[in-house]
Amino acid sequence: MIILLNIFAWVSIHLFVSYITSRMTPHQLQKLSAPFQPLQMEAGGGMYRFVRIQKWKKHIPDAGGWFPGGLNKNDIGLFSHQGRVTFLNELNRAELSHWLQMLPAPFFYILNNGVVSWVMFIYGILFNLPLILVQRYNRMRIVQIMVQHALPEELRPPGKTKTPHF
Repeated sequence: MIILLNIFAWVSIHLFVSYITSRMTPHQLQKLSAPFQPLQMEAGGGMYRFVRIQKWKKHIPDAGGWFPGGLNKNDIGLFSHQGRVTFLNELNRAELSHWLQMLPAPFFYILNNGVVSWVMFIYGILFNLPLILVQRYNRMRIVQIMVQHALPEELRPPGKTKTPHF
C-alpha cells in the first residue's frame, strides 16, 4: 500500500508542478531568468560531452504539449527568431518545472522509513536531473544559434545557416 501511495504522490507532484509552470507567462519566466544563466562548468559544452547527452537525450519524450496551451517543440518553428525566443521560454519553463519537482523529495522521509525513504528521495533527484541537463544543454545551443543569426551574414561562421535538431 505504501508503494502505491508513493507512486500516487510522485505522479501528483509531477503533474501539479508541470501544470502550474505551464500557466506561467513569458514575462513571469523572464523575471526568473537568473537561475537559467549558464554556469562556468557548462562553458564550451565539455560537461555535456562528458555525460554523453547527445546519445540519450533523444529518448526523452517532449511533454510540452501535455496540457492545454502547451507547446510541442516540433511545432514552435525554430527557423524564425520568434520561434527561437519561444523555444527559449519553453526551455526555461521546463527547467523550472523540474527544479520545483525535486523540492518535495525530502518530504518522502515523512511518508516512509528506512530504505524506501532513500529510494523515494533518490528517485526525485534522478528523475529530474537528466531533464534539467537537457534543458540547459538545449538552451546553450539555442542561445548560440540566436547570437549567430544576430550577426550580419558576412560575419557568420561558414556552415552554420541551418537550425540543428533539438
